[in-house]
Amino acid sequence: MGGVERVDVSEDRKGWGVEVVTPEGEVRRYRYRSEAQARYFAAVFALGPRVLPPVRRGKARKAA
Repeated sequence: MGGVERVDVSEDRKGWGVEVVTPEGEVRRYRYRSEAQARYFAAVFALGPRVLPPVRRGKARKAA
């Protein structure tokens, strides 16, 4: 993987999110608690790091 095509910052009821799209079309979404954190990492991702950090998955829900 190399580079970043697009970076978007958005807010929803769960907090702040950063969506990163690579030139290969892969989409990665990262969640942050504050706007400052989201904007900081969006700026870092916009610089086009060679390797993006893994996306942390939420806990699996247990069936009732």
